[in-house]
Amino acid sequence: MRSRLTLCALCLAILLTGFPFIINAAQVTHSVKRGDSLHTLAKKYGVSVSHLKNMNGLRSNKLSLGQTIVIKDEKERTAKKESRNRLSTKAIKAQVREQETQPVISESDDQFIEYKIKRGDTLDKIASRFNVEADELIETNNLISRKNKKLSPGKTLLIPKITEEDDGGDNIVTFKSIAMKPWKNSDEKYMLVKVAKSFMGAPYKYGGNTLRGLDCSAYVKKIYEIFDVQLPRSAREQYQVGSRISREELAVGDLVFFKTRRYAKYPTHVGIFIGDGNFIHASSGKGRLGVKVDSLGSDYYSGAFIGATRIKSENTSHGPEATQPTEKPSNNS
Repeated sequence: MRSRLTLCALCLAILLTGFPFIINAAQVTHSVKRGDSLHTLAKKYGVSVSHLKNMNGLRSNKLSLGQTIVIKDEKERTAKKESRNRLSTKAIKAQVREQETQPVISESDDQFIEYKIKRGDTLDKIASRFNVEADELIETNNLISRKNKKLSPGKTLLIPKITEEDDGGDNIVTFKSIAMKPWKNSDEKYMLVKVAKSFMGAPYKYGGNTLRGLDCSAYVKKIYEIFDVQLPRSAREQYQVGSRISREELAVGDLVFFKTRRYAKYPTHVGIFIGDGNFIHASSGKGRLGVKVDSLGSDYYSGAFIGATRIKSENTSHGPEATQPTEKPSNNS
């Protein structure tokens, strides 16, 4: 019996000396022997050097013979996992709370910012935040007025962007006069109006230039191309073409320009005057996107109007040019 116990003790000693690490249910450790390093241990046990340093509170890579290195600690790992889960839950809750209180702002295109209304917002607060006029928000988003239009949290507003060039001042780009082509006959300008109205309902798309979607300057350019006039692409450039005229001199076919951004130094919107105090344009107003007719006499467009140009002159061989009708413009904006 004694010899059998001695044999068992010897076997246990061989096992302990043959395997330099101890395994128990909670922890895996390694007793350092000659030739060991953090790098060899990390490779052997499939962990990183930084993991071994963290587990053992090491500040250097030096090891001592017989030193016990903790490879894995299930209890600690479980505790850390639970801690991470708690932190993750707190972070998620904090993020949800932040989303509920903070406005959501995203870039929709080069002309507008999409702003998601939060609780407590008003038109004046939003206008002040983005340095725009409240009236711009009303027009752009097809709101009735600042008094009787309640802003609902979660609703998205389009905010006109302020570009780097929109840095204050009311000076508009310098006008350059360019020779005009005459109308072929007295009826051609009214044919232009018919063609322009045939685009009614075409959708608005910033930067677009097809019937699937086009913006204000692309629309004007396309209409005049039909009548053998090549205009520049942007409203800013189109404002420098033709002959500048006053609002009182407006006649059918003239281009009308607007500054729809508070701090812009140049026109940001263009349309075609069609008589009776009205103009046709590709509108970007939310809920009213597309080619439509509006009145120059409306509060918004009357205030935003900055000038007009005449692209084609009257053919003097066909009599004097018709003047703007004296009928009072209707406010259908």
